Amino acid sequence: MSYATAAHRTSGCEDMVEDTRTLRFSLKEIPQAKRREVAVEVVARAFVNMNFTPLTTDLEMEFEFRPLQGVIISDIRTSPHRAVTAYDRSRGSDDFALCWAATPAQSILQQFGKKQQADGTAALLSCADPFFCEAHETVGHTIVKLQRSLLLSLLPDAEAALMRPIPAHSEALQLLNSYCAGLRALEGTESAEPEFKRMASTHIADLVALAVGTTQDAAQFAAERGLRAARLNVLKNWILTHLTSPDLSIAMAAAAVGLGSRSVQLLFEAEGETFTGYVARERLALAHRRLTMPTLAKTSVSEIAFSCGFGDLSHFARSFRKAYGESPTDVRRKAFIAKTGE
Repeated sequence: MSYATAAHRTSGCEDMVEDTRTLRFSLKEIPQAKRREVAVEVVARAFVNMNFTPLTTDLEMEFEFRPLQGVIISDIRTSPHRAVTAYDRSRGSDDFALCWAATPAQSILQQFGKKQQADGTAALLSCADPFFCEAHETVGHTIVKLQRSLLLSLLPDAEAALMRPIPAHSEALQLLNSYCAGLRALEGTESAEPEFKRMASTHIADLVALAVGTTQDAAQFAAERGLRAARLNVLKNWILTHLTSPDLSIAMAAAAVGLGSRSVQLLFEAEGETFTGYVARERLALAHRRLTMPTLAKTSVSEIAFSCGFGDLSHFARSFRKAYGESPTDVRRKAFIAKTGE
């Protein structure tokens, strides 16, 4: 598939409902002599319909497009450049895009005569109107593009919010950033399921609406759904990084994410589970994975249990059998047989 053909499939959110594969593009494997030609073709004719001018001979460019349903999350890293919307109205879009710099850089984004510095502040753009950007050093941007109808259902006055600065310290923006990071890190078949993508799109739209500013009723509805989901996502990510600590507690987790213990309990209860149940399930899953790892074949079951945060071996054995229908020793033996055939 040519660069332009592959990229053109990302040009509108509508197409993403049909093709929901993550698309990655990089100039790393392209000879330096060819990079300018490829970059101009990919950017101007395919990805974003812009006239692209590199401002350096050492050109770098990396794209990752993660489509959901009605939403595209784009992570773009580009060396110094200037880009102006191409006037190809047949390729036009009336969608919205929330854009912010991943790290501070000497770069500006401009639309409707308003400028936005690349300092972590976000701004909502209109994809139907011309915009301009110029970077004097390598800059990375995250762009969340949403179908117009998806955002307008929560933000009827979205047009009035265009290019309004959203501070980097905004809680909704920070949670959106974290939610996007969680999607990038997520592996497995679950993230490819249509229902998962629909749910993720809804949560992202909620967070964008909250960050930009909504009517009171819409804000309350979005907060009850998207904000709660994003906070739970941050909480679960913290738990997973501290899963092996035997001292892990709800009080520790709550303090780490700036919530009260009762608030943490309510977040899990809204999902039909408990903090304790989630920790136990993830620890058991970690133990199951480790029991089947050839590199840990000589590590005792008790050592694996302790390394996964369990402090009581009898409780571990009972919980493991209840979760998987067999003992830890049985799981290890079956994994060994499957690998060696003995």
